[in-house]
Amino acid sequence: MHTWKGRRAASVLSSRCSSRHSGYTARILAATANSADSAYRLSMPTHPAGMSCASAVANDASPPAQIPLPRQLLVTPDIASRTQIAMFASQLAQALARGTRLVQLRNRSLDADGYRALAESALALTHAAGAQLILNPPHDVVDLWLDAMNGVHAGTMPQADGWHLTSARLMACHERPAGWKLVSAACHDAAQLAHATRLGLDFVTLSPVLATATHPDATPLGWPAFTAFAAQTSLPVFALGGMRADMLTSARHAGAYGIAAIRAFWPSV
Repeated sequence: MHTWKGRRAASVLSSRCSSRHSGYTARILAATANSADSAYRLSMPTHPAGMSCASAVANDASPPAQIPLPRQLLVTPDIASRTQIAMFASQLAQALARGTRLVQLRNRSLDADGYRALAESALALTHAAGAQLILNPPHDVVDLWLDAMNGVHAGTMPQADGWHLTSARLMACHERPAGWKLVSAACHDAAQLAHATRLGLDFVTLSPVLATATHPDATPLGWPAFTAFAAQTSLPVFALGGMRADMLTSARHAGAYGIAAIRAFWPSV
């Protein structure tokens, strides 16, 4: 069974962030730095059939990952209420049964208790399947947990395999966040990619590559621009935005390590 770890007042902050997000990751991750590896360090999962890192793709231009990573990243769809968690869990279980081994738990609608309940459910499912879960909670929930780390709120935060930085919080950090096995970030331009590279993150998403229903007003990069950007970093880059499951090979030819998507990997109701 998975547990929730509370804050550790004596933890040493090994990461610093600037601006209004100063201490964002440091304060969160210092609370778990002493326990993250021992509590949730898993052996890296084997990849689904056809997705092995060892299987070569002709003219693959993507840089290798520092640690083994699946080639497919599932970004979860948003749910607005805790009453939807049971249905969400059922669909996540289906995705895991189909071979998903890397999940970003993205949500922008739940409160802290709701996201914690969602994460607890997702942790049980992903770890039982040998998959890894990366947290990407609502912005106000992150701020609330920051206050909790400072003793303003008597709460705890969920602990998982990794943490995903939004592009804004990425640019506010001076060092790689400590205490997580995996740290990823959302990138949309060359400056963000360069900063993620300097921090030594484990991987990034670069978006939007193609037109996407989730961000209809965003201007797509297109594959030529994606290739040019991806060539500027040594980090594994997941192509995000308009991806389909059958685009993996072409994405790797274009310099992607893998592809990230919601609709392509999430089972329909």
